[in-house]
Amino acid sequence: MTTTRSLVAGFAALVALVPVAHAQSNPEKITLCHSHEEAYPWLINGKPGYSALMMQSIEKQLGVAIKLAPMPWKQCMAEVKSGTMDGAINASFAADRAEFAVYPVKLDGEADATKRMYRATYALYRIKGSAAGWDGQKLNGVDGTIGAPTGYSVIAQLTKMGAKVDDSANATTEILKRLAAGRYQLVALQTTEADDTLQAEADLRAKVERINPPLAEKPYFTIFSKVFYAKHGPTAKELWKLEGKTRDSAEFKGQVAHLVKSVD
Repeated sequence: MTTTRSLVAGFAALVALVPVAHAQSNPEKITLCHSHEEAYPWLINGKPGYSALMMQSIEKQLGVAIKLAPMPWKQCMAEVKSGTMDGAINASFAADRAEFAVYPVKLDGEADATKRMYRATYALYRIKGSAAGWDGQKLNGVDGTIGAPTGYSVIAQLTKMGAKVDDSANATTEILKRLAAGRYQLVALQTTEADDTLQAEADLRAKVERINPPLAEKPYFTIFSKVFYAKHGPTAKELWKLEGKTRDSAEFKGQVAHLVKSVD
């Protein structure tokens, strides 16, 4: 924890040195990448999910066109790092990301969760009847591989606990199928995504169960490349402010009521 706080504080100090005083006016367009895999209710193939609806609302309030670009998550992060992408949505905090991307931060250097897009939990899933478990502090009876989505921040948490993690798959359905087939002893997935998949897949639902308590709860942010932030820092700050305002508004809650029971 101390190391992470130090990294965040150091990162906040670096952000303060970015030459935003000479930042340009609002850009004509902001291009933000995200994972190309469906992640209900945040990203839904074929129709707007929670995240797209939020960006549509912010686009109108900000007066700047926002383009969303789906791609593999690792590619998304690489393009944010290089400045090819202006930023990304649906990004939880990770110390390694904070080295190349800008998060909204508080005065103490911690990521500012009041400016999040949403909050989501991760949970561990196992084959029904398995002795592998999680008590909220440590893993129990785990001597095999844990599956997790490619590049997700929860991997570092599992690795720190001594777990062997395979993140060679992106899609929640594929990861759950590998669990059911015995390739993994456990899998770590966003709870809403995994539960939605199990609800839709009777064969998987018959074999797989979620372990309580949750593995982690994380706020998810829009992040910006350092290139974009240097040019348009005020725009980034206004977008973060609007995310907090939009998330809590009665109008937006009504827009996403068919996707989520409550907005956090």
